[in-house]
Amino acid sequence: MRDNKPFIVGVALLVVFGAAVLFGLNSTHGMPLVERKEVRVAFDDVSGLNVGDDARISSTRVGYVEEIELEDGQAVAVVKLDDPDTEIYDNARAARVADRSGLGQKFVDIDPGDPTTGPLRDGDTIPAAQTVKSEDLNQLFDVFDPPTREQASTSLRNLGGGMTGHGEHLRALADKAPGLLADTGEVSQALAADSGVPLASMLASADRLSARMATRSDELAALTEQMATTVDAFGVDGGDRLRESLSQAPQTLDTANNALRSLDQPLADTAAAMRQLRPGATALGRSTPDVRGLLREAVAPLRRVPGVSKEAVPGLTGLTALVADARPLTQQLVATGESAGPFAGVLGAYAVDIASYFHDAADTLSHGDSAGHWLRILLVPGSESVAGSPIPVPRDPYQPPGGAGR
Repeated sequence: MRDNKPFIVGVALLVVFGAAVLFGLNSTHGMPLVERKEVRVAFDDVSGLNVGDDARISSTRVGYVEEIELEDGQAVAVVKLDDPDTEIYDNARAARVADRSGLGQKFVDIDPGDPTTGPLRDGDTIPAAQTVKSEDLNQLFDVFDPPTREQASTSLRNLGGGMTGHGEHLRALADKAPGLLADTGEVSQALAADSGVPLASMLASADRLSARMATRSDELAALTEQMATTVDAFGVDGGDRLRESLSQAPQTLDTANNALRSLDQPLADTAAAMRQLRPGATALGRSTPDVRGLLREAVAPLRRVPGVSKEAVPGLTGLTALVADARPLTQQLVATGESAGPFAGVLGAYAVDIASYFHDAADTLSHGDSAGHWLRILLVPGSESVAGSPIPVPRDPYQPPGGAGR
């Protein structure tokens, strides 16, 4: 019995696995062994509709397509409703085959109709007059001409090929999409705001830019060719030279950074020197017109300097001899000045009194009469002239500097 236990467990697992697979394959049919209501829907065209596709009312799944039959030249979709109590009425209309996704998957969309007409019995058929033919997504591209459809097909193929192997990138894009959409919303609100740049003005500016760029096609083509030449130059020797340059770039940038930092102090000193030179330079700039006028007006006097110099030669020669002869006298004058220095220092204090004396004397002798009398001396008696007078004489014959006038 113990030897058969692993075998029994394995069989049980296989049975469970088979039941799960069977249930998954029949999941579109709903729960098994459940009574279902049948509705038949006639269509003129059911292109793209397959057995097992959904049947929906107001975009809610209510059943599935059991099979598709051909009756009297019309396609009839046999729809099984999951809930037998789902009511569909005789005037059910607008039943159509619609696209479920962009991949072309279809479903049957049923309008249950008006309850006043009575319920549709089990197994009854909604006639084709009350249905709409299949809507194929491919018909959307019929509005384009063949070249446009061909280019669209090529673009889709290239897009699909280009996205191959970029699942992780697409997943990262999907993770970042909420933030990008929020930022896009803020940008849209800023563009729509009255305080922002009007979108119409921006589009008009873009249109003008495009128009101007269109007239510069030759220049743009030449620029593109030059850029291509430049890019080709980077690719010389398989890009080895560029690779070596890039490998040395960090060290070069560090060296340049250190060199620039070492220039900070000299540049600061230069800035300080320039600030100090600025007033002088400003004054020089202001004086430039005066200097220019001086130099321009000095031409005529300078032209006379040679003649004056020639005429001054004899006088300067005589002055040279005079200076040589006067040199002993100069020494005597220096000695005399040194000896007279103390006397001159004392006499200098009475300079005001001396000047007053000569001024008063000149004033005294400046007034005369017709008889030729210019100076009169009158004796005025005073108390001090009386002999034996007890009144003291309050006078000092040796007045200090400036006291004689008092």
